[in-house]
Amino acid sequence: MNLQFVNSVRMAWRSLMQNKMRSLLTLLGMIIGVGAVIAIVSLGEGLKTSFIGEVGSFGNTSLYIVPKAPTQRGRSYFAGRVELFKRADAEALARESTHISNVFPGLNRGVTVKYSNRTMRVTAEGVLPDYFYGPLTELDAGRPFNEAEEKGASRVAVIGYDVRNDLIPAFEDPIGKTIKVRNQNFTVVGTLKQKGSMGGGSSSDKRIYVPLSTMQQRIAGSDDIEYIIALAKDMTQVEAAKDEVRLVMRKRRRVSDPTQDNFEIYTVEDWIGFVKQFLNALVMVFGFVAAIALLVGGIGIMNIMLVTVTERTREIGLRMALGANRIAVLSQFLVEAVVLTLVGGAIGLLFGWGVGIGVGLWLSKLMKLSFTAHVPVHIILLTIGLSVVLGVVFGVFPAFRASQMDPVRAMGYD
Repeated sequence: MNLQFVNSVRMAWRSLMQNKMRSLLTLLGMIIGVGAVIAIVSLGEGLKTSFIGEVGSFGNTSLYIVPKAPTQRGRSYFAGRVELFKRADAEALARESTHISNVFPGLNRGVTVKYSNRTMRVTAEGVLPDYFYGPLTELDAGRPFNEAEEKGASRVAVIGYDVRNDLIPAFEDPIGKTIKVRNQNFTVVGTLKQKGSMGGGSSSDKRIYVPLSTMQQRIAGSDDIEYIIALAKDMTQVEAAKDEVRLVMRKRRRVSDPTQDNFEIYTVEDWIGFVKQFLNALVMVFGFVAAIALLVGGIGIMNIMLVTVTERTREIGLRMALGANRIAVLSQFLVEAVVLTLVGGAIGLLFGWGVGIGVGLWLSKLMKLSFTAHVPVHIILLTIGLSVVLGVVFGVFPAFRASQMDPVRAMGYD
């Protein structure tokens, strides 16, 4: 390694340590800028990984079909007028779709659930018995309700993990217990394993499941269906299944114009795409804020380097008198500027990473899922590269100014 370069780095570090507070204040803008980007990137990567795992647990072959208002030129022209599905729509999908292995219609309502002196506000989900044999839930104890209970609109329920823990004391066996749902007695026949949630409790953990007919007749008072989940036979048939579902639903819902669909079909890839778009937009917003902070920090670095050049005028003159050429002086101050920005980048990286981990732990408890904030290697390398570029860009003027000094005048500077 070039001895002159090593000496320049050593001198830069000594200068940094001699003026710790000034250096820290100078680098504050850069630390905030880099830290903001690293924090949001680490959180974004952690959220993306967790979301992909969470959504993937629903099954990568899942299609989510929901009703919507018809549109005209991209706008809803009957605001609020949404034609919900009927059970016959789900039956038609199961009957007419060759790429679909199973269909799960559903209807939900927010309800108050009571047991003894405990009360919870949860989502009650009306589903068919087959729902429990798909990838959406996993039974922990007891059993799912059966076809006879569904046909008879029986008051039976399978409860989620959080409902079981928060509503029924730990020392009691929930199976066979009677809970009140909208002041109606329901018998608990099964409990579900913990699922975790990307939405602070929107998964099966804070839900109770009742027969679809029970939901329609005893809770919702409607024979509507709010959504249909269809499972493609395998990953290779997802797109074909999506096209097939679209054709069946258009026929069922009397849609003659393909641009006027009154329903939407989402795949797992669609949901992941939405999350990635949101996170990318978030990174862009924070990136803009960070760019301003980095600009301010860069100007601060340039100013402090100009002050440093002024303070070391006699030293520069002496070095040039002893034979140092202008390139050597220029290189020395450029290296000092780069060392300064590398230190700022490193502190910003660690600060942002720490914030990401801290917020990640908080979100982990809030969402009850496995969440780990992490920074991709290419982002770390990009941070190092950006620090070097900032050092060169904002250090070149002070370095050039130092290299253009007249040795005689510089040595006589007081």
